[in-house]
Amino acid sequence: MFLPTIISITFLFGGLFTDASSEGRKHNFLRNGKLPIPTRDSTHVITVTVEEDNTSLGGFERPKFIEREFTVFDPVHKRKGNAKRPLVLAYHGVMSDSETMRQLTQFDREAKDRGWVAAYPQGEWKFSEKMTNWNGAGCCSQGQDDIAFTKDMIDYIVKHFNVDENEVYVTGVSNGGFMVYRLLCEMGDRENGKPWISAASVHSGLLGAWQADFSSCSISTDTSLVHFHGLADPVVNITGKPEGKQELLPFAPVTNAEWKSVNASIDYVAEAMCGSNAITSTSNPTESTTCHQMCGGKVEYCMVEELQHMWSGCSDESLHMYDPNHATNVDATKYFADSFARHSSKKESELVKP
Repeated sequence: MFLPTIISITFLFGGLFTDASSEGRKHNFLRNGKLPIPTRDSTHVITVTVEEDNTSLGGFERPKFIEREFTVFDPVHKRKGNAKRPLVLAYHGVMSDSETMRQLTQFDREAKDRGWVAAYPQGEWKFSEKMTNWNGAGCCSQGQDDIAFTKDMIDYIVKHFNVDENEVYVTGVSNGGFMVYRLLCEMGDRENGKPWISAASVHSGLLGAWQADFSSCSISTDTSLVHFHGLADPVVNITGKPEGKQELLPFAPVTNAEWKSVNASIDYVAEAMCGSNAITSTSNPTESTTCHQMCGGKVEYCMVEELQHMWSGCSDESLHMYDPNHATNVDATKYFADSFARHSSKKESELVKP
């Protein structure tokens, strides 16, 4: 696998950012090496230029330089004493993008209400199929190093957006959910001994079998996972997929991949975290949703009746992953955010309202 090298960090609009709440006006991004103190909610689109080996991977010719992008939503709420804030990263699905993920999940809402920072990374797409994707192992990579990209992105946001490096949460849907499983496996710990990922959530993704023995998978016992899945999902079926089986997407990296079932995915994480896959409790947040807790609540999976390849609770009919039963199904975004908050040392009472 190639190892990309960050050669420069630039910003869209020639060193500027767009403040979405100020009707797209452009402002100086850095002042004496620091972000300006915002007087309103702001959105920053940041581009990272990555140098890769100029080789053919998976049958596709890749350019030498790859631009990787992520969007950061920075709410105006600050914390008492300017305390550092938690960060949530949301990974979109294959053939989707960061802006759609932002619209689908509405994590901006949770960030604003809870005093967090929300970021939406953009999947790689610069190969001949022009299909945005994450190297989530099981769906739908062309070999890019998204682990390195994620670490660089976190470090940048920690440095420039007053984020606590010890409170980074990740969530993902579909291919983005596969990516979250891989992040849990391979991100590991920082130099301070704390995990890069404090808590995670997955919607409609599974653990991809990119290794027969998962020798590089080392899940921290100090993190947590919540998994949501529709029982009627025809795209990423709860039973998993053997290698060589073609799913709805006729794409070789998908057909050639194997992914585990929901039960096998969850069991693997639970056994890594606490040495047991025993269900310790069960709950029904709605009539259509059953959640099972393991490892004393550190691992949880929720099955939603009649839900297909959709985001539970999404009420936006313009989106492909719209949930027609959103009125009675669980709001997955709020459920995930509540789970993250239970693992946070930051309290909403510390918020300083504008």
